[in-house]
Order: sequence, then structure tokens, then C-alpha cells
Amino acid sequence: MTTNLVSTIAQVLGTDVVARLASNFGIDRSLVERAFQAGVPGLLAALTSLVSKPGGASMLGKAVAQQEPGVLTNLAGVLGGSGQASLADSGSSTLTSLLGAPTMSALTSAVGRFVGIGTETSGNLMGLLGPVVLGVLGQQQRAGGLDAAGLGNLLISQKDNIARAMPSGFSDYLSGAGILDRVGATTARVGPSSYMSPQPASRHLSWILPVLGLLVLGGLAWYMLRGPTETVATLPPTKVETPITAPERVTIIVPADQVKDWIARPVYSSDNKKIGEIVELRRDPENKVTEAFIDTGNFLGIGAVRYRITSDQIQEVKPDSLTLKLKESEVKDAAQAAEKPKQ
Repeated sequence: MTTNLVSTIAQVLGTDVVARLASNFGIDRSLVERAFQAGVPGLLAALTSLVSKPGGASMLGKAVAQQEPGVLTNLAGVLGGSGQASLADSGSSTLTSLLGAPTMSALTSAVGRFVGIGTETSGNLMGLLGPVVLGVLGQQQRAGGLDAAGLGNLLISQKDNIARAMPSGFSDYLSGAGILDRVGATTARVGPSSYMSPQPASRHLSWILPVLGLLVLGGLAWYMLRGPTETVATLPPTKVETPITAPERVTIIVPADQVKDWIARPVYSSDNKKIGEIVELRRDPENKVTEAFIDTGNFLGIGAVRYRITSDQIQEVKPDSLTLKLKESEVKDAAQAAEKPKQ
């Protein structure tokens, strides 16, 4: 089974690492998790774009070879000590040399704005993330006996995993930086023939492109009309066991230009347990929210469950979160019911 780089990196950035960093920077651990949720796929996307350019795979291979041995196994011990600042500075310097100052600055700024942390904190976290990502790439390179071109091809093969791990709305902060150019698009393999000039197509095959275009448009239309295929847990109607002071139906008005501000807001149950984070809002023509989709807050989205909630299931709207009328147990029951195979 092919390794998923995002999952492998997530295992290195475990709860102990996140907790230590949150304590060191004096911020909530959820902000550190969110920075990594954006930073890991963002950095991998930037490196994928790098290796798709002439000489990029060779540059990455040299940077990976220069990483200190044992950086992954000793990471938790370094954090909080005198070596943390040195590791972050070294990581920032290496990434800047690889990606270029404009790209590194754009990535750091995007993570900071997406999470809501300062540029300095974002820069330190990205600097620490650099040695982790390069260290994991080194592990994979040694395990597979890969040369520089093979390491580049490994990254390119991960573009679908990288795209899936990208938090909803984060790509908006990366627009124009060129970081996402190679993620979600067909890319050539790295090697001597990757950068040869394209040869003109035969005139006898000139009919293929229009036909392929029609097939693609037909496929897109079919996909859009058939509806989502993922399993979504639909939450049950609310049961009023005690009087609720909130109105029966909460009206939420969200203009189109403010939708992105709602993405990743936490959602809590009536017994104050975090259910997950908002990943999508659906609105009527008057900008009233009719449905919201939330994902469980599993690190880097691995093993997340998606819930569909309607406006009548919302008890309270706060400036930075939503509270449901349902208890945590009712929400989990809906998820278990959705996962059961249909008879």
C-alpha cells in the first residue's frame, strides 16, 4: 500500500508535540492543530510544485540529505528547550532556500491569516514544520531506495492526498502564490524526458480533443446532478426535554463574501461538547443559512465524520461558534446509524 505522506507526518506531530508548542507559544492547542492542518498540505503542495520544475527534485534531494539525523525521534525533547529556536530558524532558512522568499512568505502569511495567529508565531510553526516534513521525506527516500527523481515522483504521486487534506477555504489564502499549481492537476513524471518540448499532434487525431471536451463536460454535468456520494450523518429532530429559551428556529444571515469567515468555526452540543467544525454552509436566495455541514475535528481530517445540521437544530449563535439543541450522545447515535450498511 502506498504511503500517505500527510498521515505519516500527522503521526509525528502527535498530541504531545502539539501540547508542547501550544504551551511554548502561549496559544490554544486547537490553533496549533489548525496551523498544522493547513501548513502540512500547504508545504507539501509547495514542494510538489518545486519538484515539477527543472532542477527542483535535485534541490529537494540535497536539502533532505542535509537534515540532522534523529530530528523526528528527538522532536518532542527539543521543543521547549534551547534547541527549539535553532531548529525553527534552520527550518525557515532551508524552506526559504528551496521555495524562494516570496513563496515562503506567502505560505507563512496564508497559514497565519487562516488560523488567526500572528505572522511571527506562524513563521515559527512553519520553521519547525520544515524539518519534520523533510525528515519524513528522507525516511521514505531511504526506505524506497529512491534517487532525487524518485523522491520527486513520490511527491507528485501524493497530489490527490494533499488536495484532500487541504482545509476548506485555505486555498483562498494561497491564490496567486503558485503553490497550488501542481495539486489537483495532471503532472508529468520527474526525469530526463519531463521537460522535452511538446511534439505537434497528428492531424488525423485532431478530432480527439473536441470529443474529449464533450465527454468531460458530460461527466461534470452528471456528477453535479447526481448529488453527493459521501455518507453524511443527518442529525435527528430535536427533542425538547426542558424548556429552551432560544427561538424555535435561529435565522442566520451570511452574505456570500462572509461565507469563508464561517468555515472552521467550532460547533458544540447542548451539553457543551465540541462536535466538530463547519466545512460548508448552504444558503437560500436571501442569504439565510438553511443547512450546515460539520466535520469532526480529527487531526488533519483523518477519520473525520461529516454531519448535516439544519437551522432548526441550532440553539445559539455566538461570534465564534454555534451551539446545537442536541446532546453529544444524540449526535454520535446519528453517526453510527449512518455508518451501518443498508440491508
